Amino acid sequence: MYVLGLNIGHNSTACLLKDGKIIGCISEERFSRIKNYYGIPIKSIQFLLNDNGISIDKLDFIVLDNHYIDKEKENFTKSFIEAYTDKSKKKKILSKLGYKFPKLFNSYLNRKESLKNLKKREEKIRIQISTKLDYPIEKILVIDHHLTHTLSCLFNLTYEKNKNWLIFTLDGEGSGICASVSTYNGHKLKIISKSKKTASLGYLYALTTLYLGMKPLEHEFKVMGLAPYAKKDKINELYPKLKDLFWFDDLEFKSKFNMVFSDYFLETIKFYRFDNIAASVQKLTEELICEWINNAIKKTGICNIALSGGVFMNVKANKKASEIPEVKDIFIMPSSGDESNAIGACLYGYKEYCERNNIKFEPKPIKNLYLGPVYDNSYIEDLIKREELIKKYKIKKYKNINKEVAKLLAKGEIIARCSGKSEWGARALGNRSILSSAKNHETIKILNETIKDRDFWMPFTPSILDKYSKRYIVNPKKIFSPYMVITFDSTKKAREEIPAAMHPYDQTVRPQVVTKDYNKDYYEIIEEFSKLTGIGGILNTSFNIHGEPNVLTPEDALYTVEKSDLKFLVMENYLFEKIS
Repeated sequence: MYVLGLNIGHNSTACLLKDGKIIGCISEERFSRIKNYYGIPIKSIQFLLNDNGISIDKLDFIVLDNHYIDKEKENFTKSFIEAYTDKSKKKKILSKLGYKFPKLFNSYLNRKESLKNLKKREEKIRIQISTKLDYPIEKILVIDHHLTHTLSCLFNLTYEKNKNWLIFTLDGEGSGICASVSTYNGHKLKIISKSKKTASLGYLYALTTLYLGMKPLEHEFKVMGLAPYAKKDKINELYPKLKDLFWFDDLEFKSKFNMVFSDYFLETIKFYRFDNIAASVQKLTEELICEWINNAIKKTGICNIALSGGVFMNVKANKKASEIPEVKDIFIMPSSGDESNAIGACLYGYKEYCERNNIKFEPKPIKNLYLGPVYDNSYIEDLIKREELIKKYKIKKYKNINKEVAKLLAKGEIIARCSGKSEWGARALGNRSILSSAKNHETIKILNETIKDRDFWMPFTPSILDKYSKRYIVNPKKIFSPYMVITFDSTKKAREEIPAAMHPYDQTVRPQVVTKDYNKDYYEIIEEFSKLTGIGGILNTSFNIHGEPNVLTPEDALYTVEKSDLKFLVMENYLFEKIS
């Protein structure tokens, strides 16, 4: 049986499940080359069906959450910015109402998200998808946004049968709420708390991003990266003024002022320095998340936690959550923004199919995120001939390309790699990555200024072989971390051997711990590098120019090489060296 899961909102994504197993997942931005594409992911759907040799009528269900789009290619980030920078009379009135009469105004906004309105929205979505994809409307299922976030975790929780979990979701908003808490025992899921969107911590962080001159719903990680630079005494000047913005009623987030329509927050942070604002909001985020998790553990007695939703892309907050003494085990959904809802939607469809057909519900754990297209040697060979690349590059084919890559990395070269199946999600995991030795600080400057065009304060990250993880990261709870979803304190050895792949100020590390069964070729590159240098990890950053989606195709890879000062490119067994 097949289920197609879709996210048609922010960073639209398609995912395909076959008999309980995720067999493909990709975001539309990789095909459209529009960052965080918003709309129906037509090209992603076509790829998944073609790659698996099935037609759309073979799908048992199409499932998605209840985001509604009025038009294709609408830029959700742009809409968010316009909502906050709108100087119209209506916007000014709404802001004043939200500030002066917060309780009344919040009540009005929450009524707009009534069950009746949500059902109308769901019906619009079903009609829209049915028409666009020529698929029977009765086989299109639309579910709650935060339920979809919750379900995305279950692939990796269900197989641990007698283990109880607390599942937390937290984002800007969806289906009228911004957060939820559920319990799960491997069989039964129970939602025990929801928080209305008027108390959205996610929107507070997005608004901070906008205020600091960056793109909300895209550049929040930059605010997080900026936070460690602030002085503690300066944080303490602003943080107390923000602390009372939120509180909890049992497990529900509460806020006096609506984050979307109140000027209170902007008035509060006015005239404070950028790093102090970033640090204060980051501290608020970390403390609220930890208080929330602690409250849930005390209420339920459950000490294993799973995290999903856009706010949990905040790897430093995830670190704080993992360090709560009562937390025994933690699972963080990889790339937990709305793109992961395509995965959660698949699980819902699979469960629905099992229940209707009296079949045992057995979702298979997601072992790795290499779920996209692969372009083999014959494709590369055709591209070389078609584009006459021999005129621009020295090109050589190697039987064992991995050893050659390791040798170049050991010599201090920077290499772009476009090989194997592309990885799904926000993190480059070796197959669509720019790689280098992490030993030399000078590498940071080269990558930032001549290749990536990145902000100078942002850290790079390492890929570390699993057998060297203890050597480089402090991980007393032995948290499995192959997806770059959490930071750890670094060891002294890490600061000596991989200093270019950690935060330059607080020296934390957001690792991809590489195992041979997850990615044999990438593992071999790092292993060969370690034999040559004695260092068990390399610097890994996404293969793109800042502001663009990560590369997908060999054509994308060549475009990025041409647009930057990259010299070496690896595609399958071929090594390209730019002719200067």
